[in-house]
Amino acid sequence: MPKKGKEVRLYDENGLWVEERGRVKGALRRTFRLHPAPREILNAARVELPPALKKDGTPGKKNQVRYRCAICKELYPQKWVQVDHIVPAIRLYRKESDISYDEMVRGIFCRKENLQVLCSTPKKFLSGGAESCHRIKTNEENFIRDRWQEYLKDRKQIPNPEDILFNEGEWKKQYEIYLANKKAKLLEKEIKKQQRKSKTKNNNGNSK
Repeated sequence: MPKKGKEVRLYDENGLWVEERGRVKGALRRTFRLHPAPREILNAARVELPPALKKDGTPGKKNQVRYRCAICKELYPQKWVQVDHIVPAIRLYRKESDISYDEMVRGIFCRKENLQVLCSTPKKFLSGGAESCHRIKTNEENFIRDRWQEYLKDRKQIPNPEDILFNEGEWKKQYEIYLANKKAKLLEKEIKKQQRKSKTKNNNGNSK
């Protein structure tokens, strides 16, 4: 809900509904769940385990159903997995605002060979700041999309920016460098934090 008194923008500069693309994309993804392809991929990843034990130690009546993640190979309940597009529905070198609805439909309603089951466990259920395979893949894709658009923007003086070849492998390397630098900064921050704690502890001990 918008804040009281704040003007809600319904149309853009071209007179189009500002929420249109997002709403259409959401409707297409919801409709895709009814397609047989994602259900077939989900069923292929299905694994049945022995029934869980009751409080009294006896086995339950039904087998436990889990789904195997295509990346980490671990098993998860259905609520913690997603059917993912291996090649993103919106290619990494395209801006969502620039593609037609026809391209969006063809990207989402892909062949089942382009689908996989990935774990999507909420971060609060993971320890040590870990992330699910789906989140890791999404973070990488968003990084590459953003950096590629920045790259094109810096070279907007080029007559035909479409002629600049998109090298996904090179951008993946850039993402690895970004993650390494981020990890190093977090480690440095943690070391400084521990040093401050140690210094405070020593000062308190000396003041007694």
